[in-house]
Amino acid sequence: MIGHRAGQFEEQLPSALVSPTEATHKVGALTVEIRRGLPGFTLNIAFSVPHGLTVLFGPSGSGKSLTLQSIAGLFSLASGKIVLDDMVWHDSAAGIQLPPQRRHVGYVPQNYALFPHLSVEQNIAFGLKTRGRLARQRVGELIDLMQLDGLEHQRPAQLSGGQQQRVALARALAADSRLLLLDEPFSSLDAAVRETLREEMRAFHERVHVPIVLVTHDAIEARTLADTVVVIQQGRVLQVGTSDAVFRSPRTRAVAALVGMHTCWTGKVIDIATAQHASTNASQAVALEVEGLSLYANVPATMPVHPGQTLEFGMRTDELRIFENGTAGRMLEKTSEPTMMVACAPGIVVRNQDRGTFHSITVRLETGQVLDIPMIARELHDLHIGVGSPVTLGIPAEAVHVFSSMR
Repeated sequence: MIGHRAGQFEEQLPSALVSPTEATHKVGALTVEIRRGLPGFTLNIAFSVPHGLTVLFGPSGSGKSLTLQSIAGLFSLASGKIVLDDMVWHDSAAGIQLPPQRRHVGYVPQNYALFPHLSVEQNIAFGLKTRGRLARQRVGELIDLMQLDGLEHQRPAQLSGGQQQRVALARALAADSRLLLLDEPFSSLDAAVRETLREEMRAFHERVHVPIVLVTHDAIEARTLADTVVVIQQGRVLQVGTSDAVFRSPRTRAVAALVGMHTCWTGKVIDIATAQHASTNASQAVALEVEGLSLYANVPATMPVHPGQTLEFGMRTDELRIFENGTAGRMLEKTSEPTMMVACAPGIVVRNQDRGTFHSITVRLETGQVLDIPMIARELHDLHIGVGSPVTLGIPAEAVHVFSSMR
């Protein structure tokens, strides 16, 4: 192994596994603690998130939409507490349960639920309590905001999927909603339209300054849209954190599988590195052994580790580097600083899959492990490697993420 600097360690914001007793109300936040038993399934959700765009992320059937409906007051609960800022919407212990119309929530279901016989402006106006001049003025403001000019008299069947979504969002905002709830807003759209509307959603959120809770099972949507991600599986919250923290530093192997960190191994601590090898003052470096392969990893300074301890970890494969055989040491000396540890492992390229915007290069190490590494076409061309080529894989400590929990 060779010690080198391969990139500045990115300290992640802490994320936590949340139990119902740990979620506490904060001013400027949405706090949700809900429970209800269903046949073969128990919804037991607890989280507190700041204002912004929050994504409830997880597989289908995990309880995301039920959580959204509970916040809106559309799903009855056995027990729970739902608070937005200082407004208590539901508190079973105090006997408080505001009906949906008093929560001032804009709710957009998966199919948008537009009235087919009403025009764009009539659909938007349906959410208003006022009529007359003030109503027309508000509808006009929302049409401008959502860039629906010229479509005022069109009916939903005459609109594209993206236009229908903007009408549904305008209607949800019409009554001065304090919170927007969006249930799988992109699920019925094709890939090209989804990508465009993701960009529009971020711009929309910056314009309206209304907190949004959005449900999706799509990892790309969660990562690109969210200020905060709430990972849900089987009716429970597994992790809450920023998009970068959840996707780069999943807390458990289960979360790693959901966010796409598929290369996960178990290894033993063989040494605790000296403090200067840690990438930040808040972390410590450890040497790991995995079936003959030696690696380095950074772990939080507060995490108790000792030689012989078993740890589970995942690979950030986009931070791995492939070198032509015999060039790793020279290339690392040219491009790196000597304060970071990089494990150099020989192997052979066994597969090259063209994924359109990048190639997925599969490398089998001499120690038997197999890894898929994303590479852009130019990088691959410059290396002059293909299937059968002997290579050296550079694995920096930053690419090795140790899970903070083995549950």
